[in-house]
Amino acid sequence: ASSTLRDLSVFPLASCCDIASTPSVTLGCMVSGYLPMPVTVTWDTGSLNKSVATLPTTFHQTSGLHSAIGQVTTWGEWAKQTFTCSVAHAGSPAINKTFRGEPAPPTHAESDPRGVSSYLTPPSPLDLYVHKSPKITCLVVDLASTEGMSLTWSRESGEPVHPGKPEERAQFNGTISVTSTLPVDTEDWIEGETYHCTVTHPDLPKDLVRSIAKAPGKRAAPEVYVFLPPEEDEGTKDKVTLTCLIQNFFPADISVQWLRNDSPLQTDQHATTWPHKVPGSRPAFFVFSRLEVSRADWEEQNAFTCQVVHEALSDSRILKKTVSKTPGK
Repeated sequence: ASSTLRDLSVFPLASCCDIASTPSVTLGCMVSGYLPMPVTVTWDTGSLNKSVATLPTTFHQTSGLHSAIGQVTTWGEWAKQTFTCSVAHAGSPAINKTFRGEPAPPTHAESDPRGVSSYLTPPSPLDLYVHKSPKITCLVVDLASTEGMSLTWSRESGEPVHPGKPEERAQFNGTISVTSTLPVDTEDWIEGETYHCTVTHPDLPKDLVRSIAKAPGKRAAPEVYVFLPPEEDEGTKDKVTLTCLIQNFFPADISVQWLRNDSPLQTDQHATTWPHKVPGSRPAFFVFSRLEVSRADWEEQNAFTCQVVHEALSDSRILKKTVSKTPGK
């Protein structure tokens, strides 16, 4: 199976309470956003006694990705020790995260052990070609504090930009994330304009600059196939599953929606995988999308449509494939 490290991240987990005076402590690493299974979580606790466990993997239907938590319980003089969590996945170099007992108070001259990272997300084809309201998103994660931080946008052409107000969000692991969106013009994006997100912070040795533009390369339109529920499920289950395969498209940016009698269904009713590279030398991708509907809805012969939006599709940039229960079956 194709592997992906998209959005792979490791978060340290620790007690919500004052644990400095307790004889033992349980720490954990949460690994989120990976495909395929498995990941391996190992711990280095020095000479301390330890008990380790990996909790059952969680599958997120919305993203099609997995998450897992590895935990370690130690006792003894743990408050003066260093703990390292190592995560290995699908041939990728191991990712190491370190916990330190009795940490010194953080200062702006001292970087957080997890480091600060930023990511850019391109506009979705749905926003580009259907809603006509494309935007680029800049996400900054693993901030210990937003004091002294600035986030600025710019364009390669020097034209002015008008970003929205950044949004801060406290994460369960004690860090802060900041999200900023920049509305862009559809034609500017299609013509290849480059956009930059620059993050400055006292904890950073230098500015974080991320750039994004439309992917270069020969465009390829997606092929779309919708599969009926398995015959063995007929009459035996309360729900039926429809599957949509979208393949051989380039670039990877694609939007998938499901419609019921031409009305969009809520996003929590279906799940679509991230784009995976098609095996071989050519640059092409595929995704699967899964929709679960009630048997009663299916038996009423409602029409269910897998709608795909991609820049290589002609005219409206939209391709639809519709299925329904055949009358008389």
